[in-house]
Amino acid sequence: MKAKASTNSTHQKSKKRNVKRKRVGLVFVAVLIAIVGVTLAFSKSTSQARSGQGQQKRYIATREVTLDQTTGQRRKPTDEEIEALVAQVSALTNRSSEGLTVTKRPDGTQMMDLQDRFNNVALARANEDGTTSVRCVTSMEEAAEFLGLQEVTTQDQ
Repeated sequence: MKAKASTNSTHQKSKKRNVKRKRVGLVFVAVLIAIVGVTLAFSKSTSQARSGQGQQKRYIATREVTLDQTTGQRRKPTDEEIEALVAQVSALTNRSSEGLTVTKRPDGTQMMDLQDRFNNVALARANEDGTTSVRCVTSMEEAAEFLGLQEVTTQDQ
């Protein structure tokens, strides 16, 4: 009788672990969808900013860090996903103070509108073991390292 109880307990723990992995995967997919959605919202302003800042760097994926919504399997991000991610992370982590102005308030304090710059960005990636890793980055370089993106040089193109 005790052997059956032990087997059932092990089965239940395994089942709970699988449910937990699926939930983590769903959270990752939700985060990825949110990133893409926000990227699309910022795409117009980002493309205008890019035209004034010169050409943006291009990246390629070197690791499977995206969880496919249809199959549930890990895969490399597509070129479109990489482009959208790079545009958003680059815009949000922009550390340039160019064009920012200081406004003096009536009480003597000074205020500066950072125009959505100087942000930290939370990123998530799917791991081989079914878990998800999350990291807060402050630059596109940190994001590229975390997500396994490699910059494409003009010689590579």
